[in-house]
Amino acid sequence: VLNNVETFANVPIVIEKGSEWYKAIGPEKNNGTKAFALTGNIENTGLIEVPMGTTLREIIFDIGGGIRDGREFKAVQIGGPSGGCLTKEHLDLPLDFDSLKKAGAMIGSGGLVVMDENTCMVEVARFFMNFTQNESCGKCIPCREGTKRMLEILERIVAGKGEIEDIDLLLELADTISSTALCGLGKTAAFPVVSTINNFRSEYEAHIIDKKCPTKTCQKLKTIFIEADLCKGCSKCSRICPVGAISGKIKEPFVIDKNKCIKCGACVEACAFKAIKED
Repeated sequence: VLNNVETFANVPIVIEKGSEWYKAIGPEKNNGTKAFALTGNIENTGLIEVPMGTTLREIIFDIGGGIRDGREFKAVQIGGPSGGCLTKEHLDLPLDFDSLKKAGAMIGSGGLVVMDENTCMVEVARFFMNFTQNESCGKCIPCREGTKRMLEILERIVAGKGEIEDIDLLLELADTISSTALCGLGKTAAFPVVSTINNFRSEYEAHIIDKKCPTKTCQKLKTIFIEADLCKGCSKCSRICPVGAISGKIKEPFVIDKNKCIKCGACVEACAFKAIKED
């Protein structure tokens, strides 16, 4: 007999208490409980077991204790690496198979990754597509080549080299992969991309049109500069820069060579006078 551990764990108690007892838990068409791995920008992380139909709000704010450091909830990725990303509009959504399918997500492996206001949703899509592409067995062309093309596009976008047509191209590729891939991995591989485009299209547009990451987390889209009025010319930033991109004279304002700067942020952390800014 092959099945997952969660199913095997439920069998003894169903045999002991009976099917009617089990059916009394959760909504009518989605009975029983579900184990979730709760993680991300949340106060309480760990494995939880809740009745099917429990809302995201109850899980994130009651069980999870809310967003860490008092920050604002932004999204939750549900269903594992190929799960969809849901927004605050979905907080009262009951976690059952039917409701999640309508919302463009799935229960999947039961992963719940909570994200706060500082999370870049384009980078989230790139991260999970990178994982899925690495996991592709390569047997079928749609998954093997399609996920590779999608990853290349996402990497261009987070690097500030995307084009507005890339958004529609991603959706077109996603549709082709999901409808022609041979296995479940391929059919759901594009869920993170499609859901982030549907729910956070403005972030994609900001990366492409404005060449800016709204959350200032995409390294290649950062601009690091020194405010001359605040710089004391101590040279600490110059000494800590790994590529020698900062130069100047002692007790005079230093400058950053944008062509050399790799935007690692080491100088920002090192400056005791807060003279080095990120935009």
